[in-house]
Amino acid sequence: MKPSRPKELPLGTAWIISTMAPTDKTAWTVGRLHYLDNLRAFLMLLGVPYHAALAYSVLHGWMVVSENEKSVLLSWASQFSHTFRMPAFFLIAGFFAALLLRRKGALPWWRNRMLRIGVPMITAALLLNPLMMLAMALDRGGAAGAEGVGEAFWALFSVPGEPWVAHLWFLFDLLIYCSLLALAWRFIDHVRARRVIEGAEAFAGRFRLGYWLLLPIAGCASLGAVMAFVVLDINSTAYGMLVLARTAGHAPAFLFGALLACYPQWLQRFTTIHWPSWVLAFALAVTLCLVQSQDQDLPRAMKYFLMPLVGIMMSHVLMSAMRKWLDWETPLTRGAVDGAFTIYLFHQVFIVFGVLLLRDTGLPALVQFTLLTIGSLLLSLGVHLVIRRHPLLLMLFNGVPPRQRAARLHQGRTVSQHPGQHHSQHPLPP
Repeated sequence: MKPSRPKELPLGTAWIISTMAPTDKTAWTVGRLHYLDNLRAFLMLLGVPYHAALAYSVLHGWMVVSENEKSVLLSWASQFSHTFRMPAFFLIAGFFAALLLRRKGALPWWRNRMLRIGVPMITAALLLNPLMMLAMALDRGGAAGAEGVGEAFWALFSVPGEPWVAHLWFLFDLLIYCSLLALAWRFIDHVRARRVIEGAEAFAGRFRLGYWLLLPIAGCASLGAVMAFVVLDINSTAYGMLVLARTAGHAPAFLFGALLACYPQWLQRFTTIHWPSWVLAFALAVTLCLVQSQDQDLPRAMKYFLMPLVGIMMSHVLMSAMRKWLDWETPLTRGAVDGAFTIYLFHQVFIVFGVLLLRDTGLPALVQFTLLTIGSLLLSLGVHLVIRRHPLLLMLFNGVPPRQRAARLHQGRTVSQHPGQHHSQHPLPP
């Protein structure tokens, strides 16, 4: 007998439908997965120290860099975190995307994504990225005075290009993934697709290492797509604002996350600690860390082959660890989840100007990095506290319509009155 699905699901982010027990496959339960909320906030907030460390990197340049102080430790720490931070984020985003897509349907869900992701992306690009262009202009043309700064700023501002995207590139890619997922959900035969997926799972299950073989297939698909983009000379499009190789490299993680939402038993296994998988994940991440900044053909091929492997494997590490050790909600984690998106949008503005202010202080790189990280985090949090009080700002920077703001304010009052209870509403749906 087919399980009966609840008619209404909560609007919160980390919710999943699963069977109550192996002996009762007709009953469904709805449970809050706090560890996914916490992990997504952690990955967003990890962008703050990552971008702060780039200013002191010895491996590559950035928007604004420290001229005198460099740090090998910060260079490799940021390089290592870059191997898993965004792939893991995309995997979780794919999970949430498919979860809501199943409930809302393709077109309503896609419209919601355009609002929740597209509006903050456009707002930040138009209002925040020019400020970072100004910091870059001060860095490049400051020695020539106001005229030099003005010329450098206009050179960046007047031409479409990467500075208009900057740290918002992942939102651009996320909109692409969501659009493709909505099209697939609308036009692909669901029954046939499920049979193909379950057939592949059954085939892989026949062999001792069958499931491991699926990872190299994802790596080959990523590498093949990148090679096709290079041959067709379309890798860098939209004036450099869209890098298709990067989009292809993260796509398998997003797709796998969507599959986890469709197959709860996969999620159960994937978020259970398996120590040999942890060892393999870290080994692959270290390998990717060593090759991802090299420009030779072989390291670049290894990079795009390893990106989905490391993304999926390290997501297993992070999700299983969070599920075991941080699967609860506290006022601190609730605040982090609530403010993570705003903090990510604003933090880089404070970092680039902070690098310029600290450049001639003579402070060691680690001290400057610490001041930048803490200062930009606190300033961005202050901005969020202002934004969440004004409906228009909340709409522009978080994509939250006024009606959902009223619901989130009601939740805040309810949580303060009953802090020990779990609630179905969450301030920031995925």
